[in-house]
Amino acid sequence: MNDKKIQRILNLGIAFSKERSKEKLLDRILEAAMDLTGCDGGTLYINNGTELEFNIMITRSKGVHQGSEGDAINMPPVPLVRSNVCALSALERRLINIPDVYECSEYDFSGPKQYDAMTGYHTKSLLVVPMEDDKENVIGVVELINAMDADGNVIPFPQMDEQILHSLGSQAAICLVNISYSHQIQHMLNSFVQVMTTAIDARTPYNANHTKTMVRYAGRFIDWLNAQPLSWKFSEEDKQIFLMSAWLHDIGKLVIPQEIMDKPSRLGANEERLHARLERIGLLTQIEELSGTLAPEKCKSRYERLAEAKALVQEVNTAGYLTDDYRDRVKELARETYRETDGSVCPWVTPEERDQLLVRKGTLTTAERKEMQKHAAMTERMLTQMNLEGSYSKILLWASQHHERLDGSGYPRGLTGDQISMESRLLMIIDIYEALTARDRKYKGAIQIDDSFAILYRMADRGELDRNIVELFEESGAWKPLPESGQTDER
Repeated sequence: MNDKKIQRILNLGIAFSKERSKEKLLDRILEAAMDLTGCDGGTLYINNGTELEFNIMITRSKGVHQGSEGDAINMPPVPLVRSNVCALSALERRLINIPDVYECSEYDFSGPKQYDAMTGYHTKSLLVVPMEDDKENVIGVVELINAMDADGNVIPFPQMDEQILHSLGSQAAICLVNISYSHQIQHMLNSFVQVMTTAIDARTPYNANHTKTMVRYAGRFIDWLNAQPLSWKFSEEDKQIFLMSAWLHDIGKLVIPQEIMDKPSRLGANEERLHARLERIGLLTQIEELSGTLAPEKCKSRYERLAEAKALVQEVNTAGYLTDDYRDRVKELARETYRETDGSVCPWVTPEERDQLLVRKGTLTTAERKEMQKHAAMTERMLTQMNLEGSYSKILLWASQHHERLDGSGYPRGLTGDQISMESRLLMIIDIYEALTARDRKYKGAIQIDDSFAILYRMADRGELDRNIVELFEESGAWKPLPESGQTDER
């Protein structure tokens, strides 16, 4: 083997190791084997344990090239029996060189002969080599057909080609195994991601579709973006990593207290206690009325005040937004007191309940909101402990930044501008849009699509979001609900 061919085999090994698509690698292996041996045809089989499956089939003189795009080859698989030359090569893990198929009676060549009869082709010389990995497992077979001399005449495959194919087959097999391992790791990571997401969803049943919807929006947006004449593109690998980031962006919510995660109203668990207290005040008033210790007109006034208080608490507890008038009435109610049976003076509304009822928007107090915001830092901490390496380290970066804002008003790190990646900017927009339009939140109603984009644009104008990405997201239509969701595009 000359130095030129040795160098070419080494270069092919490097090229094989860089290929991430199994289909492209298989096609490249067969093409390289045919180029190095100067033959006219070739078939690459994959060993499934009981049969050899046709994967790539090429006949250059006939313009045949099947299987390279993952398309099926309409040929029955080859049973792993010794009468077939390809199967024997796999079973005995040895190279087989046949100078002339039609003069060889040792093997079953009915398949090639039938193919010749159908197409007018003439199969003559044959070289079959098993592809063995580093553990001596035969993962496939390369069959080369009709070696050609410089004048285009069919000749037997020279012995030197056997060495070439042995080397090429071993390199190719190891590369195929590495891709298989990579796919297994990807599958395990995807499974882990979805298990963790299921665990988060199980803790927040009213928010169960949040992550799934975000992933759907993200996938549709990336597909749209890659079809546009723009410089911003996602490779297939980066697309999968971004979708994993979307799956994992809320993993930190696993450690947030349940009473905060599932708080559908301002009072939360305190709602029942406050209503019970107001009922108790009414009963104590009845006792005072019956005992004559409280004048009838004062009893009537207190009953009326209690009715007002119950109505106010009911309205404020689930209001989407609290006006100044409501807040003033809550503050006034919090100044009311009553006397317990032991003589102690107690407030109608405790300081904790007062703070909860005074929440301007949403259901969480300042303290509860700070506790809730810890999920972003916890997401970063948990993903850091996963020791994600290489390209997968982007998951940590993108997922942990989804609550940052370009003007520094976000959390957990208060990052600004260029400190926030483009992918994180996209993720934060998708996260906000889904939260605004979601119809499964007990603590808020769904906001109309146009109003939701108006909010995104106002945030962009304030410097919080990337306006260009908001525009791209709107233009993409990736946000449009699926027909089965029961939602409609209300534009």
